[in-house]
Amino acid sequence: MTLSLRPHHFLCLPGYKGYNYNQTAKTSWDTISQQLRENPDTDIFILSGKDDLCKKCPNDGTGRAICRDDSVNQLDKKVQDLIGIETGKTYKYSEIQRRLKWVMTPEVHESLCSTCTWWRKGLCHDTFQQGKAPFLSVTANPKVEKINTEGLKYVPQGFSKVA
Repeated sequence: MTLSLRPHHFLCLPGYKGYNYNQTAKTSWDTISQQLRENPDTDIFILSGKDDLCKKCPNDGTGRAICRDDSVNQLDKKVQDLIGIETGKTYKYSEIQRRLKWVMTPEVHESLCSTCTWWRKGLCHDTFQQGKAPFLSVTANPKVEKINTEGLKYVPQGFSKVA
C-alpha cells in the first residue's frame, strides 16, 4: 500500500500525540502513524497539497483553519529541499527517516515550525530531542560540527553548506 504525504508531515508524524483533532481526523492520523511505525518500509508518494492525512482534517486550509495553505505550502517546500525529496516521486518511509536523522535538531525543528499553531501550543517541541529514538540527529551530537549539504536547497539558519 502506498501512502500519499506532503513533505511537512514528516516533521509532524514523529511528534503526533492526537491533540486538537476531531475524531475522524484523529483516527486517520492514528491509523497512518501506526502503520508507519509497524511498517517503516511503506512506500510514500510525495505530493503537494492535501494528502492522506489532510483528507479528514477540520483544518482544511480555508477560512479560519489552523493550517493555512500559503504557509503550509512554504513549509512543504523547505522540508522538501531540506531532505532532498521531489514531488511526484515515491520513497520508502524508512529512507525519509534516515534523511531526517542527518539534518534534524531541536534548533532546526524550531526554525522550520515556530510559526505553526501546533508548535506554539507546545505539542511537538520534544520531537527531535537528543536521545529520542528513532530521530536522534547526528547534527545534535556536539562532535559533529558540519553536515554534508550537497544537493540540499534549504539549509536551516546556523548550519554551513559543505560541499
